[in-house]
Amino acid sequence: MERQRQRLFVAVPLPDTSLGSVRRAMEAVAGLPGLRVLRDPQLHVTLAFIGEVEAEKAEAARAVVEAIPCELGGEAEFGRFLLLPSSSRARVVTLEIVDRRGVFARLFECVMGGLETAGVMSREKRPFRPHLTIARLRTPSAVRPRFESEPAPFAVQSVCLYESRLRREGAEYSVVARRELTAADAAQET
Repeated sequence: MERQRQRLFVAVPLPDTSLGSVRRAMEAVAGLPGLRVLRDPQLHVTLAFIGEVEAEKAEAARAVVEAIPCELGGEAEFGRFLLLPSSSRARVVTLEIVDRRGVFARLFECVMGGLETAGVMSREKRPFRPHLTIARLRTPSAVRPRFESEPAPFAVQSVCLYESRLRREGAEYSVVARRELTAADAAQET
């Protein structure tokens, strides 16, 4: 029997150590009208949305994730609230990722380069802007969080290839492949 198409994306999962600060940010926006706050298992920073693909491309995407150099991990931090695509037409409430050390930029280049080379997908035209979506709006609107988000560390410890299944109650994600990462300086110490 031929395998069905899979809806895939590559992302950095939220580490448990960051849950407290993210939950506080979610509480800051939870009461805003027309807003649906995401559940903890849905929290991740997307590097590449692949979309629906056949089994051959799904296997190629898995190989790309499994080949990511393990020393590409490191640390970034959460910054301010971002309303995307714009503050006047917001569809999602996110936390900006401040990537001073270039951890997300390097991972993005590695993943996109691998996916392009493998023929899985073409690079998106818009620039990569790492963020963590914490809530979605039912209709585009202007919203204002009640508080400013607090800066907090974000340890980049793994990259996953996820399958997304659309359900009536929302998307359900399952890990297809995971690559554990360490910081480059930590890898040199061992």
